[in-house]
Amino acid sequence: MISFNKHYINLAQTNFGIQQKYLQNIPDDETPQQIIQQYDLKKPVDVKYGYKDNYCLLFEIHQNLPYQPDLKIGVDLIYLIDINQTLNDETLEKIKQALKYLISYLTEQDRLCIITYNNKADKLFPLIPLNEKNKQIIFQKLEQITIQKGNSNILNALLVANLCLKLRQFKNQVTSITIISQDVKIQENTYDFKEIFENKLVFKLKTFLLLSNNQNESPKRKNKPGNTNYGNIQIVKSVDQLTSLLCYQATKLQQSFINNLLIIVKTHKQCPIQLSEQEGGKFQYVNPYEIRISKNLISFGYNKVHLISLQTSSITEANQISEIEVSFQHTTSNHQQKYSIPIYAQKSNGIIDSSVMVDKYRLKSRSQMNEAILYYDPYRIQDSTQILKNFLYEVTNLPDDIKQQLSVETKQFDDALQKQLQNPFQQIQNPFVAIDDLKKKQRLKPFDNH
Repeated sequence: MISFNKHYINLAQTNFGIQQKYLQNIPDDETPQQIIQQYDLKKPVDVKYGYKDNYCLLFEIHQNLPYQPDLKIGVDLIYLIDINQTLNDETLEKIKQALKYLISYLTEQDRLCIITYNNKADKLFPLIPLNEKNKQIIFQKLEQITIQKGNSNILNALLVANLCLKLRQFKNQVTSITIISQDVKIQENTYDFKEIFENKLVFKLKTFLLLSNNQNESPKRKNKPGNTNYGNIQIVKSVDQLTSLLCYQATKLQQSFINNLLIIVKTHKQCPIQLSEQEGGKFQYVNPYEIRISKNLISFGYNKVHLISLQTSSITEANQISEIEVSFQHTTSNHQQKYSIPIYAQKSNGIIDSSVMVDKYRLKSRSQMNEAILYYDPYRIQDSTQILKNFLYEVTNLPDDIKQQLSVETKQFDDALQKQLQNPFQQIQNPFVAIDDLKKKQRLKPFDNH
């Protein structure tokens, strides 16, 4: 077992008496208001054909879940707040304000628990629903939080949070644990936190790492694979963004009516998969004829796309060349649903759905820019510039309506190419980082009313 969890197990054994005391007591959580939600969910995943020629077929797997703001499920939210001595008063006050705004935003279906920690952990109050009476209690408890001496020990907070989950007499449909900390070392173990909690839970773990202005570089994380639904960490450069981030995260959880989504793409032996570009989810390459895409929680209104290209040169037009198997669970009922989508070689060549092609090249622009930066060598600058040129050449040969929708991407590649040719000894920066960050900020704007 990994060293982190050895430390956690040792801590749990050391505090065995405390655990037994908790377990002998009557659960202290309160049952929230329960509302039965009615929603129509037949096929949340669908397919659009993008392009077909004599060699390949491109199609897009996309989630078909429009945003429904009035449709919400109850969420159990546990926040672990690091209050060790490295925190300053201004940052602590902004954390409090962010939590207050979040509390006023949540519904009576939701429940909240806040645990503060430094060397030790303190549960300020149990999981309680967000009715008006409890909100006042929470506001009072928040005002009592102060910075404490000592270092940051997340193990204690995780132990208390785990006990809090085990002792629940009622479980909301979705459980979330959110860590707010300035401890840069926390990144070393976030992928291992999942081992502490029950894997059967419809569960989301998120860490917001608050970096001060003089911390310009992100510390190294463990370079290891893992389900990004656990150990998911987000670096927050400005604590002023915390309110919007917390509300945005809570909204997605409230809209998470699907869990354990699994998409399996199986193809004919004569139709190997040539590429897959996607947003979100966990991608698994099984073999040239099968890939799998999985995601723990799916929210209404937060749709992702997955692009698949199949070789079709030896297939007749009428044949079914692939099948997509979709399975998922309804969060509110745990009912499992399955269905299949057949993929056929299309008779007409050329563009079928221009939106799919736009999605393809928008995703490809990000991966190709990263590759150009990766292959940068001032003494072999052609390795990098050729990647930039190849992308621009591909876009040039697309129909005009698609090129117009890719004007932002082509401009970034043109600018990057000129900069690299004019000054080979100055490595280009990835322009899409700022562009995509701006889009993320726009998604947070509805929650930025504080």
